Amino acid sequence: MPDIDNSNLPPSTSRRWFLKSVGAIGAIGGALGGLVYWRRGMSDGKLTASGRDVFHGLTVAVVGPVLPKLSAEREAVLSDHLVHVEEFINGMPPAIQVEINALLGLLGNAPTRWALTGLSGAWKDASDEDVYQSLEYMRHNALPTTRLAYQTLRGIICLTFFSNSKNWQRASYPGPIPL
Repeated sequence: MPDIDNSNLPPSTSRRWFLKSVGAIGAIGGALGGLVYWRRGMSDGKLTASGRDVFHGLTVAVVGPVLPKLSAEREAVLSDHLVHVEEFINGMPPAIQVEINALLGLLGNAPTRWALTGLSGAWKDASDEDVYQSLEYMRHNALPTTRLAYQTLRGIICLTFFSNSKNWQRASYPGPIPL
């Protein structure tokens, strides 16, 4: 009987190795899930600090050209916008609120934010260009779920910003035509 050369074969996996791998993956998944829950976007119908940070940064990237240039006025408009975002999300069905809350948790948590957007730092610390590049990363991502997350966030921001009549003049919209 000829000798068989086993040197080119991968090492066999054992049950112990498999159980260790499953345990490690479960621990990492549980830790990320806990962080996402801890850094969730809304609590008791209000945006958390993390949720405000996400929407503040994304709003600057999405509607930045129509925002005021002066810092104080810009922050006042953004603060008013975040109130409208809360109202908008609270008017949605509970199941949708849970999904948006989870999405904000993912974007507020550093490891998952980096995986979804490529942005390593906090939204408030990122430059306008970094946030814009993060949105482009989501928009052109190969994963449909990442593109859907981009479309959802962009939709919420545009709907709440441009439905507020205080922002119409900034966008050069004269308002509805009287009938």
